[in-house]
Amino acid sequence: MGKDHFFKNADWPVVLGILLALAVNYACSRSADGQVPRKLALSRLPAPPAELQKLLAAGRVRFEVGPRKTSGDARIIGETRYEISYRYKSQATWRLSQDPQGMRVLAVNVVFRDVQWYPKHVIWLRNQPDTELFWSDPILLHEIDHLRISTDPGFAKRFAELLEKRRVIRHTLLAGEFAGRELTDRLVEQEVQKVFEEVTDLIAIRYRELDRETLHGRKPLPTSSRLYDLLRSKAESGSLNSDGNTSGNQ
Repeated sequence: MGKDHFFKNADWPVVLGILLALAVNYACSRSADGQVPRKLALSRLPAPPAELQKLLAAGRVRFEVGPRKTSGDARIIGETRYEISYRYKSQATWRLSQDPQGMRVLAVNVVFRDVQWYPKHVIWLRNQPDTELFWSDPILLHEIDHLRISTDPGFAKRFAELLEKRRVIRHTLLAGEFAGRELTDRLVEQEVQKVFEEVTDLIAIRYRELDRETLHGRKPLPTSSRLYDLLRSKAESGSLNSDGNTSGNQ
């Protein structure tokens, strides 16, 4: 069995507040009512630093700039949207037994192969930075920090490792359910989605942590933050891992 699954997206805005202490996190709708931001071609910009070139390629990043009609707050000046898809192949066998209460229990033994993880991003800026200063713009750099988190190959590794631990799936058959390929495939996919949610929840936690530490990019990341070393000092050698370490795979 093979699966190519497109699943989760999330919006993470930068907010320009009147009061510095005001931390605001609004989820924005997509462009509407004819006010659509324009795509920004990287060919029109100076070449980014080598580390960023790798990061942008790994995250499959598209840039958008310009005002848009949203249901959120007008103070939102930047946003990172990520979408993650996964793909895997699996081979499953099953066995039917009875528990002490007489209920039918289906035990599925599954082996996962070719597990793949594909992040994709859109970085939106309300105002386009000056061309020569584009890669040093503070709003953009905050969004790049978000990108470093969700593009981290450690999350893909964690996804594959957690699937490896779910080799046995047990399911008590409900009334009207029958053991077979259809039910087995559904149980395997449900288990994969549980693992996927577990891993992407970690990404969301790190995103919120970054916004909380920086007030959505309105102040520098404190040197006392546990994210500081990971997002600053380690940027050239690797990226943020889901276990708090760095990886040089990016």
